[in-house]
Amino acid sequence: MRIHLSSIPVDDQDKALRFYTDVLGFEKKEEVPLGEHRWLTVVSPEEPDGTELVLEPDSHPAVKPFK
Repeated sequence: MRIHLSSIPVDDQDKALRFYTDVLGFEKKEEVPLGEHRWLTVVSPEEPDGTELVLEPDSHPAVKPFK
């Protein structure tokens, strides 16, 4: 079994992308516009085809209990 995607709820996608790339060393893999947000993923540079972290907007009310 392999995990391909894991969602990380974020307040601000731009701020999260800077943190995950500049501070933690991940690389951006996907960025697809979706209305006011986007499908945004990052991966480890050592494993670019490995698990993708989805930097998912936390604006949906169902997300709040998980933060």
